[in-house]
Amino acid sequence: MKRLIDENQAVCAESLKIKNMQKNRHLAKAIADAGWGTFCRMLDYKAKRAGKRFVQIDTFYASSKTCSVCGHKLKELSLSVREWECPHCHVRHDRDVNAALNIRAEGIRKMKAEGQSVLKRTATYA
Repeated sequence: MKRLIDENQAVCAESLKIKNMQKNRHLAKAIADAGWGTFCRMLDYKAKRAGKRFVQIDTFYASSKTCSVCGHKLKELSLSVREWECPHCHVRHDRDVNAALNIRAEGIRKMKAEGQSVLKRTATYA
């Protein structure tokens, strides 16, 4: 976690409704084990301590079903669909990578809206 904060000027994460997600009997144990809320609180604390930003993206932001290339938003995207093709620009997306790109872009948009400067840098994903 320290490395994540140290190597970035900001970290963006999606706010998740953990209690609602735990209602899915297939995912409940994995979600409970992940400790997402604790992880986000620790990221926020460590970012503030280091003079960095931790940006949380609203739960209802459609990060998975919005094309990170052209911005087209699908009406529906089942959780079982792991890859999809944008009907508008025909780019093929991995669901999680596409969501990460959208969360990053939304975090940058939010920081700029708050008047913060944002350096351009290529994102890396672990």
